[in-house]
Amino acid sequence: MQCKSCQTELPKKAKICPKCGAQVGKPAGNTKILAIIGMVIMLIGGLLPFVQSNEKLVDGVTPKAYAFGFMNISMPVMWYLFIALLVVGILLVVAKKEKFSIIASALSMVVLVVSMFVFQFTSVNGKTKTGALKYEYHNLSDLLSNGYKGNSYSIGCGLIVTAIGLIVAIVGVFWDVVALFKKDLGVDAKYLSNTLNANMWHQMFYFRGFYLMFLPVFVMVLLFFYWPMLGCRYAFTSYVLANPYYMGLFHFETMFRFDTFFWQAFRNTLILSITKLILNTGAAVIISLLLNEISNMLFKKTVQTIIYLPHFMSWVVVAAVFKMLMSVNSSGVINGILMNINLISEPIDFFGSSKYWTGTFFIMNIWKDTGWGTILFLATLSGISPDLYEAAQIDGANRFKRLIYITLPALANTIITVFILNLAKVMNLFESVFVTQSAGTYDVSQVLQTYVYNKTFNASFSDYGYTTAVGLFKSFVGMILVLGCNWMSKKVRGRGIV
Repeated sequence: MQCKSCQTELPKKAKICPKCGAQVGKPAGNTKILAIIGMVIMLIGGLLPFVQSNEKLVDGVTPKAYAFGFMNISMPVMWYLFIALLVVGILLVVAKKEKFSIIASALSMVVLVVSMFVFQFTSVNGKTKTGALKYEYHNLSDLLSNGYKGNSYSIGCGLIVTAIGLIVAIVGVFWDVVALFKKDLGVDAKYLSNTLNANMWHQMFYFRGFYLMFLPVFVMVLLFFYWPMLGCRYAFTSYVLANPYYMGLFHFETMFRFDTFFWQAFRNTLILSITKLILNTGAAVIISLLLNEISNMLFKKTVQTIIYLPHFMSWVVVAAVFKMLMSVNSSGVINGILMNINLISEPIDFFGSSKYWTGTFFIMNIWKDTGWGTILFLATLSGISPDLYEAAQIDGANRFKRLIYITLPALANTIITVFILNLAKVMNLFESVFVTQSAGTYDVSQVLQTYVYNKTFNASFSDYGYTTAVGLFKSFVGMILVLGCNWMSKKVRGRGIV
């Protein structure tokens, strides 16, 4: 018997090739993505309410006993056990032990059902004389049959979502959805690379030195990137220091149905980010084309250096410089020039007026980021063969036609790639807006991140649960954009961004 990977003669009953470490037998299949998606849906379902009040929200007001779920169970260890079982299930899928992941998923569902009907759940009923929260305890079966404080209750969306996730996870174990989108290359299994048919555990053992070097970084990533993600649970609570209590989907319903300022901030985020992306990309392309036409290398390098420098300045410094130049006082250079040439009769408040703030914001961004954006375009332009220009010139093409038929087509792929990669970051708009906005421009300058900041730190009453819900929604939209850009990147470049 020979190894299908390296053709080495194998000993009898060998399970691993002694030469290349490949697993004897059929090559390992794809990771069952659908199974992982199902368990992630179950994780989300664990945050949602199991039992929900039937009373509808009116102007964002609802009884305190609004929802009951894992987060107000009298035995919090059950929630952590539920999460641990699902994480184990996901790890089993990654380790290609999919059928064992069914056991972990089923056990997590058992934990959920036992938690619902065996343990009690708490609700807040005012405060004690010392200011501490006063709790009441309930059985979910009693709530479903008898209600509470005159309110009727029904099965919440958490149980339904978790059940759907379990079905998807089990179906995903037996249905390899990734294989549907992969083309059969018609290559015999013996020519497949070791990364496709080698056992994961043997690969890890073979590269154990590298994994050992990676271990400190892995621990840091878990502590500073993934551990804080558990804080998303506060989006489902009314945050009280050391005693946050569960409120289900109250914040999300209030945000989507009653908070006009949230939708204003969301709209401003998309408008400012996408317009800024288009203007910056367009300006970078134009400046790259102009720089590419400069034949004097000393002058070209000098201009490049000058336009690169603003990128290395912080937004605080940039805002201070522009506010000084555009001041309405006598020190304002721009207003002084405009008044001297009789274009305006009174100084313009560029940063304090909603009418002029948006244009000023875009000018600042173009000045600061355009130079840095030209790097990729200039690199692409320098890679265009001079023979193409010489042949076109011989055929009688002038400079404009050479630009249209040679330069821009060669640059098109880079322009699309840069645009797609930056589109995934449109929700991350904070510094440039925060340092320039004022109370008079909130209608056009308030974006999601500044909205969260102002509502958290500048409000008379900081509702951390609500602002966490807004941040969670922003992250969800960002995830959709990243996945969409990854798909577009595969179509344009042949490979994804993640």
